[in-house]
Amino acid sequence: MTTTWYTSPVAVAAAQRMAAADAVGDPACSMAAVGRPDPGLVPQNSRIGIGHHGSYWCLIW
Repeated sequence: MTTTWYTSPVAVAAAQRMAAADAVGDPACSMAAVGRPDPGLVPQNSRIGIGHHGSYWCLIW
C-alpha cells in the first residue's frame, strides 16, 4: 500500500491561519512547515491531507 495524498479543506484553512499569523503551527496539523515539507518525515501507508497558503503548509494524518 502506498501513501495517499489529497487536498484537505481543513489543512488549507490551517495554512491560511498560519500565514495570517506569520507563524508555523496549528492544532489541526500533524505537521506544519514553511516551505515544502519533507515527505520522508511523514508516515508510510497512510492517508495524508495537505493544504498550503503562500509558503505555509499543513499536513494531517
